[in-house]
Amino acid sequence: MKTLFAVFLGVAAAIAAENTDLDRDPAWAQAHLKAPMTADETRAFMKRLAQFVFDNHMKRDAKSAQRGMIYEYFHVERKGQVDQFMQGEGLDTMHDGAWFAAALVHAHRATGDKFYKELLTQWVLPFYLKMLNHGDELFTSERNDGRPGNDRGWRGSKEWLLQGREKGFVPYWWDDGGSVSLDMLSRRDKDEHVNFAGRNELAGQPNPDRRLSGYSFGSSNHMAQDLAVMLEAAWLLLKDSIDPADKTLAAEVAEAAKNLQDCRARHGSPGIPAVRAALAITSGDAAIRKALPAETWKSIGTGRSDYRRALYDFKPGEPVTIPGFADDQEYRYYVALAREGTLAEPAAFRLIYDSLTLPMLYSHYSDDAPAPPGINVFDLAPYKFVDGKPADYRSDRKGPSKRPRQIGSRMGPQIMVCCGWALQALRAYPGIWEERCRREASQDVRVHFDEFPVAGKPLDEMTPLGSVTLSNATLRLVSSRAKLRMDGECKGDATVINIFNRPDAHGSHAVVTLGKDRTVRAVNDKGEPLVVEAEIVPTRDGFKISYLHLPYTAMKGQKAWANGIEHGRCSVQVGDATRNFCLASSERQVAMWLEHELAGGLRTWEAIFDKYGYIPTGIGCHSVLPGVVWDKFSDTGGYAHLLSAAAQWLMYLEKKTDWETRPLSSAAK
Repeated sequence: MKTLFAVFLGVAAAIAAENTDLDRDPAWAQAHLKAPMTADETRAFMKRLAQFVFDNHMKRDAKSAQRGMIYEYFHVERKGQVDQFMQGEGLDTMHDGAWFAAALVHAHRATGDKFYKELLTQWVLPFYLKMLNHGDELFTSERNDGRPGNDRGWRGSKEWLLQGREKGFVPYWWDDGGSVSLDMLSRRDKDEHVNFAGRNELAGQPNPDRRLSGYSFGSSNHMAQDLAVMLEAAWLLLKDSIDPADKTLAAEVAEAAKNLQDCRARHGSPGIPAVRAALAITSGDAAIRKALPAETWKSIGTGRSDYRRALYDFKPGEPVTIPGFADDQEYRYYVALAREGTLAEPAAFRLIYDSLTLPMLYSHYSDDAPAPPGINVFDLAPYKFVDGKPADYRSDRKGPSKRPRQIGSRMGPQIMVCCGWALQALRAYPGIWEERCRREASQDVRVHFDEFPVAGKPLDEMTPLGSVTLSNATLRLVSSRAKLRMDGECKGDATVINIFNRPDAHGSHAVVTLGKDRTVRAVNDKGEPLVVEAEIVPTRDGFKISYLHLPYTAMKGQKAWANGIEHGRCSVQVGDATRNFCLASSERQVAMWLEHELAGGLRTWEAIFDKYGYIPTGIGCHSVLPGVVWDKFSDTGGYAHLLSAAAQWLMYLEKKTDWETRPLSSAAK
């Protein structure tokens, strides 16, 4: 009889030639061209997602201590076999269940369907409350059965289970033999220890299947934030219920929030905003609430933006890894609600900005095929940017088996959730997108982006041009994501136009030399030639620029000079005259792009669900770990974020606002 390890290796070899989704134009890549889901279609898709998790990922054995646990990974082809469920010893494999619990809250609020609330209150939430409130009775670090010498640094980083026993501690994994270890399967040896520090009830016994029976000694601040989102959302759902069972659960949630905060403090991190937000909401402590970080118009300019880090604020030669999750955006949303009792304008703007711009990074990578909405990076193999451009492009085929890089089911759907909130924010605060321009660039020439989603641009709409007159030149500017474009008129035989990536003629720049003799030359500030296209038409007293296209740094084949980013401030100079300009889409365009990403993304993932029969952890990811076929794993995180995204789309269709459906104001008093 073959061991499971041998089976995994055989499947990995077979799939290497099988999966071609990343090399061609699969049906799901065009699914967004269908009409957006109606309210009824959205409800049906939500139920399908949640039911799949209940039927296939949840542990429902009433005799098991883990009743209500949702396994992160389900190997669909191995259903009913010993290895149908996978857990990563060094991964936060408990966190997806917490995200799914929060998604059930969203789904119940959006639909009123008791199915979602019952799934939350009778199964998922009690499992997490058991660990958070009774962990001191369940887990002890008195005996370490992990692989000798492989503590993964947990002692030094304080991830290790402390003081023998403690409340508020949720381990990376906990099971009674119902799952197998991804780490042990991928290790390629016969050592049957669990890979990292933990309790192993099978220690000293034959374990050829690499079963997990025991629990990890590791946890993380990352998972604590996911748990905090679940606790905040669940408490707000339950706190005003007249059902005695709901009231009991609400009290247990409040206890869990306190235990989670105390646990993180013991582990050296007492100030995690998301964790403290859950404590503030559940305890009603106004001092904790007011101490949460406040989002202001000033902090927006200094806060982290992965889009700006990759394209604008990078350090020369230093790689910028773009995120594999949109966790931070969701954490900030919950913190903002806990602090203010609503989504205030500055927090709303930042949410809109991130929701619009994060998908653009993947689009820059995808240079030889349009990026379908809802599709983004695989979280275990994130992409990098260097000097304002992708480290490699889709056309370079630097992914597994010389194919495009992997895509995943977490980052894209999480962005879709944020797009739903962002669309609601645009409706709640008309003019909010323009507010930052008014505050920071009111004297700048406005240069618009003129790109619209597929089939989205009205035939009668023209993008206004930003016009400047400098020295002997009158120029009209507009931009796409790929290039700056201009036309205009110049007097004399030649004109030199300098275009800077910062206002007031600062920063790296392009030097474009144009001649009446139809010559065109562009170099950057290092003297390196730039790709440029132009048509010059001589006139009596000079020449006309029929068009000039200057690709940005992020485009393949272009040398570094500048990138055109949303709300980026640049400048143009001719002779001694300089004028600043601000690049930004219109608010209407922003709404259209957000709808495209969310509504189109739901169609994309609906088609993927139809094709695979499940939501895969990733596509094209099979060779990230030896013997681990990620493409074959159904992923709870994908269902959780898609369920939340669909709930937000439904609220948007029905003109509801997520934060107004939560009794936040009374909770925040």
